Amino acid sequence: MARNKTVLQFHSNIIYPNLTIDPKLFDFDSIFRVASSSNGMKRPQLRTLRAEVLELAIEKYSGGQLRYVGDTQKGYDFVGLHDNLRYESKGQDGMFQKTTGTTKQIILKNFYGKSLGTPDQTFDYLLLWDTESMTAGICDWNAAAKQMVVQDANIITKVALDDIQFFAIRVPVTNTVDLEQMIMNLIRQAI
Repeated sequence: MARNKTVLQFHSNIIYPNLTIDPKLFDFDSIFRVASSSNGMKRPQLRTLRAEVLELAIEKYSGGQLRYVGDTQKGYDFVGLHDNLRYESKGQDGMFQKTTGTTKQIILKNFYGKSLGTPDQTFDYLLLWDTESMTAGICDWNAAAKQMVVQDANIITKVALDDIQFFAIRVPVTNTVDLEQMIMNLIRQAI
């Protein structure tokens, strides 16, 4: 069972009654420790690997509630082990914008060339991670789709903060490591 002393109530009226994952079982301290430890992996060559590292950490520290499937499924990153729902995960520095009352722009789908239009529903819930303020929340597909637009080869959205159920706010991060340096050292040893 995860030890979590950083689950805080956020000033949001939204509660998703059908949400069956329990935020109290997540170890947000460890998830955000991994996020902070991977800060050196923000350069373009490593961004995809950083996202996968964070998603593996979310699975590991979800309290046995999520299974990572982002390496085999399109449009979502996790399956709920108790509810079989699909969870997409998006994280970025400064995700939650108090001045605009929304998230930053989120790319939900990249068609890598020609846009195929607005996609069908690919997830049930969207996990949102602000890796600067170390804050986590969730919204459902309908909240994510409200401001969904096609922009060039991308499907983008912003989510109203009032539509987000916040799980953890300003989680203090300690005991970080330099994951980029560790990975680079491993590669240099292997070649």
